Parts: sequence; C-alpha cells; structure tokens
Amino acid sequence: MKGGRLTCGLAFMANAATACAPAKPVVVDVLPSITIDTKQGAGIVAPATGTSRSFWEAMSNLDPDYGDRHRVSNAERAFASALSLIIAGEPDEAELVLDSLRSNSADSVVRVASRLMLTAMLQYQDKWKVLSELNPVGAFDSLTNDERDRAGVESWADAFKDVGARAMSFPLQQVVLPLTLSASGTPMVPVAINGRQRLFWLDTGSSMSIVASDVAAELGVEPLIADTLEIATATGRVAARPAVIARIGMGGIVISNSTAMIVDSRSMEVRHGADSSNAVKIDGIIGYDVISRMNVGIDYVNRRVTLAKPQAAVTRGRNARNLYWVGTPIVRLITPKGTALHFNLDTGAQETYSTERLLGKAKAKTFAGERRLVGGFGGTQTVRGRFIDEIRLLLAGQPLLFRKLFVFVPAYATFVALDGILGSDIGKSGRVRIDATNGLFRIE
Repeated sequence: MKGGRLTCGLAFMANAATACAPAKPVVVDVLPSITIDTKQGAGIVAPATGTSRSFWEAMSNLDPDYGDRHRVSNAERAFASALSLIIAGEPDEAELVLDSLRSNSADSVVRVASRLMLTAMLQYQDKWKVLSELNPVGAFDSLTNDERDRAGVESWADAFKDVGARAMSFPLQQVVLPLTLSASGTPMVPVAINGRQRLFWLDTGSSMSIVASDVAAELGVEPLIADTLEIATATGRVAARPAVIARIGMGGIVISNSTAMIVDSRSMEVRHGADSSNAVKIDGIIGYDVISRMNVGIDYVNRRVTLAKPQAAVTRGRNARNLYWVGTPIVRLITPKGTALHFNLDTGAQETYSTERLLGKAKAKTFAGERRLVGGFGGTQTVRGRFIDEIRLLLAGQPLLFRKLFVFVPAYATFVALDGILGSDIGKSGRVRIDATNGLFRIE
C-alpha cells in the first residue's frame, strides 16, 4: 500500500498491455461503444456475496461485509466498518474510526491502511490543516519516503494548510452551460477565472482543479509557495505548484477560495498523431474537487452541461449508491450474475477500457488486436493487446452493452483494485449524471 497522491486524468492509453499479442493482430479502427442493452432487462442493484480470498483482497474489492462471512480481527473489523461508512457517504464518521486505528491499532497493516484512507477522506473534504498535522505512527515510520513524496497528499497539505474554507454559491435555478468537446472528446465548458473567461475541461480524473501556467499568469492566479510539487498521471509525474483561485464563475455559480494546481503550459497539451504540431492546448481543468460539490449533468446529444446545487436524498445507504471517493472517484457496475466491478470515473480519459482483472471476474472473451493513433497527453503510439468484443453490465440496475473495450494496464495505483476506467465516451449516446453528494452516477 502506498500513500495518497494528488492525481490528474491528463493521460490515456500510454502503457498498454502488449503481452500475448500475435504477429498479425486484428486492426481495431472503431472506438469502444457503450449503449443501452435492449436485450437485457433491468436487474440486480446490489452485488451478490463477494468471493475474495483474503481480508485485504476484500477491502480492495470494496467488500466491507467480508468480516460477516469470515473470521477477522477486531482491528480488521473496525477498518471494514470505516470502509462501509465511506461507501455509505458518511466520511466524518469514517474519519473518526480511521484516525483511532492509525494511532492505536496494534496491527501495523491496519495502521498503514487506515492512514492511507484517512488522508483520502481529509483531502476530499478540504481538511488540509488537519491533514498537515497528521504524524506517522508505528509501522508508518517505514514509509517516510512517502512523507517526502512531492506528489504525496501530505506535501500538498503543507502548502494548503493556511488556506481558508472554499465557498460556493448557487442561483435558485440550475445553470445551463454550452458543451464543447475537446480534440480527445473531453467535455469542456466556459469558466470565468477571476472574471476572465476560458474553456476548461470537466475532468473527474483530476483530484484538483488545474490552471496552465500562462493562463494563471494572465489571470492573476499565483503560486502559494516557491517549491514545485508534483501530480501523478497515468504516464508518470508532472511538476505542479499549489495555488488558490480567488473566484471561479460557472454561469451563476460562484466558487471562492478554491485550491488548485498550476502546471507548466507546455505540459498542458493533448497530441494526436506523430506530428507534435498537432498538439492542442488545455487552458485549465475543473477537477473532482469542484465537480463533486455540484449535481452535474453532461448532455452529449444536445451539447449542454447542467449544474445545480446538490440536494441530499432523504434515504441513504450503501446499496443505493454506486459512486464513491476512495482516493479517486469509483463507479460500481455489476455483471448479470451479480459480481461487483469497480471502474475509475475519468471524464478526462479518451475512452473507456477494462483491466485484466475484469476478464477473470466477468469471464469476458477477448481477441488479439491493434489500435493505431491513440492520442493523449505525452504523445501518441500504436497499441497492441487484448480487446473485449462485447460485455453486458448493469449500472444502477440499467443494462448496458460495452463493445470493443481495450484491456489496459493502468500505470497508477489506488486502494481499489480497478476493473476498468469509464472515460469521456461513457455518455456519448445520451446524458450522464454525476451526483457525488448522493453517490450516484447514471446514464440518462
């Protein structure tokens, strides 16, 4: 287990799985597609009993009920209860349990895992000062390199610890913004930074909002400290500097005092093809730190984005939720036989893909193939590997048909054992709804 890191969804398809590809793989010219499955009716909402072989495998599979079926220690049972609270959308209660475990548990593995999850919860709630005051205890002393990690959450917490609370104001009616798609298909909306308008990506894969360095200089967004930190992407690390945006305007929504990162403008590009002149510049990104605090609808057909103040549902519970923050936004999908799958929600990724874990869990059949000219941050290359021809999955009880999914090995890790990535193509045939307050992700 590794310490939490600030992440960014600026990279896609750069480290493809190449094993087992034949000399003449099938060329796959079409991108993956996700459509409503008309041959399968609505089905399972809650997953069936998990099949994890160990406690920590169950935790990485987001199966906190493992202890109800197997003998576990009291410390492990407490950690599972904290994970259950996180899934149920109760981060404050989870923090109390995790803080106690990371300080007092006699189990060194529980201490390390509890600290990792606690930092994720504190980051999610902008509790930077509390996060900066966490001290390594017990077995975490062996992870002091992570404490000095420039992409580590603790390093960013030190920069943000004295920043005042973020404030958001909403108009009475929902805000409707025009939707523009980037060259890689990422949704973009007009955003006013300190009163000056730009087009920013809506990127759930970025844990924090980002401003390109030239745009930051022009719009008066200044670094908080002289030191340069880092963010982790799927293709490696990118230098970044912590900052605060005084005012973000999104229609009638105003976000004040919002923490952000400044990234060199030369790194804020998406390239298509071998010719570097095809690079498309990115002015900035609205990350999950802002997206998670709104009720967001992305309508790809009518090219508009709706933003509204989130309203907490009257009834809450784990089975009613399928979107969680566990250091990164995770969406639960379910196979027709009831096996839970967990996909990272990354609207900044060019396309949806699976990992090798999904193949065994869903018994998906694959073929060897090759896809050319896959664009992304840091360049383009031809990728070879396995493709899933088609697979049927349920999203909040809604049957979906996924076709031509590339089997990809992510270069970044999270606490959750990922079965795939939901990219910017997930809602191209309709509208997606992201309601992190109520833990809901849907295709409407």
